[in-house]
Amino acid sequence: MISPARFRNRITRLAAWRLALVGLALAACAGPHTSVELAWTAPNADSAQLHRVVTLFVSRDVALRRPAEDEMARQLAERGVESRPAYQLLSRDDLSNLNNAKAKLRTLGYDGVVTMRIVGEEQSLNYVPPSFDAYWTWASPYFFWPGYYAPGYYSPGYVYTTTIVRMETEAYSLTDDRLVWAALSKTTDPGNTRKLIDDVTKTVATRLTDQGLVAWAADPALRGASARGARRATCFAA
Repeated sequence: MISPARFRNRITRLAAWRLALVGLALAACAGPHTSVELAWTAPNADSAQLHRVVTLFVSRDVALRRPAEDEMARQLAERGVESRPAYQLLSRDDLSNLNNAKAKLRTLGYDGVVTMRIVGEEQSLNYVPPSFDAYWTWASPYFFWPGYYAPGYYSPGYVYTTTIVRMETEAYSLTDDRLVWAALSKTTDPGNTRKLIDDVTKTVATRLTDQGLVAWAADPALRGASARGARRATCFAA
């Protein structure tokens, strides 16, 4: 027969293993989470549906700009939208003059631009108080054993940091020369820039296609070419 002490130790070890497995499961699910905090759609936005889109990330950091433009173009291309990163079409001189840049894109046959820029980053401290997880109650038949203390697991309090990055995304119609959609997204604990870009562009591309603000390429071959071009650009940038 197992003694109360040995039985108690076994229960305590099982509790520790359970908590360890829960921690591993949470770690496996950890990752950035992006949500759209605010969004605005222009009246009659459907009439300005974008068919050939240029993606533009507003930043002086070329190392950040190119992957962001590539990924946004790739996300749209995967959804059947003909799209291309701005750095493949516009020079630094073009970007210094907005009217010249718009005129050049119109000449090349593009009717829309999706722009992105980081507008804020903040960190906050969060406190989790200590807790005690007991496995026995007064109703347990073992509670009245002399000298017996209910087994459990004590978790000390701890502090952790949460990072929040906000990004603004806007969709412009070059045909109507107007803003048709704007959104402010919030990403929690992106981990690194690459994960931030991946999560935001996926969320935004889904919104744009679900709302019908961007259109599938009329020619199925162009859809495939757009997706292949975006993948090649991503590989080249990497």
